[in-house]
Amino acid sequence: MSQNVENSRANWTDPIQRKHFIDLCLQQAKKGFRSGGGLKSSAWPRIAEELEKLLGKRYISKQLNNGWDYMKRQYLIWSKMMTMIGHGYNSKYPKAKQFHFKPLANVEELKALFGGVLAIGSKNWSSGGVIASRAEESSTHSTSMPSKTSISLEEDEKLPRNTNDEAEGPSIKDCMKILKRLLTYEDPLYYVATNAFCKKKEYREVWVEMESDEERMGWI
Repeated sequence: MSQNVENSRANWTDPIQRKHFIDLCLQQAKKGFRSGGGLKSSAWPRIAEELEKLLGKRYISKQLNNGWDYMKRQYLIWSKMMTMIGHGYNSKYPKAKQFHFKPLANVEELKALFGGVLAIGSKNWSSGGVIASRAEESSTHSTSMPSKTSISLEEDEKLPRNTNDEAEGPSIKDCMKILKRLLTYEDPLYYVATNAFCKKKEYREVWVEMESDEERMGWI
């Protein structure tokens, strides 16, 4: 990468920057550079190099990681909105206000990238804002999400709890203390993580042992 190009400000609403970034992320994902809920750290320099060739702009890995998180959040909001009302914006879901006048851009490409956030394999949003899973758990990723879940997006009190598993390892309360520092209950990812904590102590152990909040957000 050339040394005479200054770091650029990322604008993920710009259609050209956005499209190039998404396409490059898809390329890296297809090459096996996925890690948990994101891409491996080694993928970002490759993407940055290609973006510089395409756009003449330089981005650092943190900017690209933030771009990934931004688009993942957009896709989750869009997906929930579409299952709530089936067609478009509903005033009862304030987070979807950004889609009041125009749909989510690059929705098919984002589905290819982030469909696994809602599902590993064939997990889908069902009506009423519930995630139903029919996928098999991957044996190659010890930190992958649970293979069979049913998550209410309204309240975590109704989530299933494995009381026999609670005694060993970090408690659900310990994990929730960290989670509440990162997300609010209004975020769909809040319930994805909460359900994982309730299912297996291994997920709680991984969550607590992670070295940074950025790593935890990538795991979700």
